[in-house]
Amino acid sequence: MRDLVGYLSEMTGVPMIVDPLVGRRTADARREASELDFVWMCGYLTASLISTGRMSHGIVAAPIFAGHGGPVYHSAIVTRAGGPPSLRAALDTRLAVNEIESWSGFHGLKAHVERSFPGAWFRDHAVTGSHRASIQAVTDRKCDIAAIDITVWEHVVAVEPESVANLRVIDRTADWPAPPFSLSSYLGLERRNRLTAALHAIGSSEMPSLDGVVPVDPDLYRGMMPV
Repeated sequence: MRDLVGYLSEMTGVPMIVDPLVGRRTADARREASELDFVWMCGYLTASLISTGRMSHGIVAAPIFAGHGGPVYHSAIVTRAGGPPSLRAALDTRLAVNEIESWSGFHGLKAHVERSFPGAWFRDHAVTGSHRASIQAVTDRKCDIAAIDITVWEHVVAVEPESVANLRVIDRTADWPAPPFSLSSYLGLERRNRLTAALHAIGSSEMPSLDGVVPVDPDLYRGMMPV
């Protein structure tokens, strides 16, 4: 995010900063997101806040994470080496959840389990507060399994391989729309257009962790909302 806003500031001439006072929990997003000009967060939460009128923002783009082929992401379902051999077997164990309102850590997993084993769910769960904390909870045997946002999982595997050396992926959820970029409707039209154009121009040469940023249909995110 810091690299992204630095790039957008340079390309558009619109000064941008990451607000250091806004936290990363769902409760922080619900309280603070409506006051921000540029928001990048979970598509499920974004759609929820927009649909209920708690955010006056428009979804303008989504990232293509490096190697993912499109503006999508999924969750890696991980356990310890020697843990449950399959998702079915893991249903009788304790799940680590970063947040109940998280798509990648909870709702997306719930949809995946429902499709695979209708009516089934895990024996127990514990809320950890973050994907990294869920990884640690599985490593420390406080929980047995967790659904980890694939971008977080790939980052940890790349930069801290020793921290996940005893963990393995036993399943993956389906792909879902990647967390979108949203701009406040209170921004002037000229600024919104400049920022949107700069976002769409991003490629791997500008952001090595991204293969690009593309326009997306907001209806994709409404499809993540519970019926």
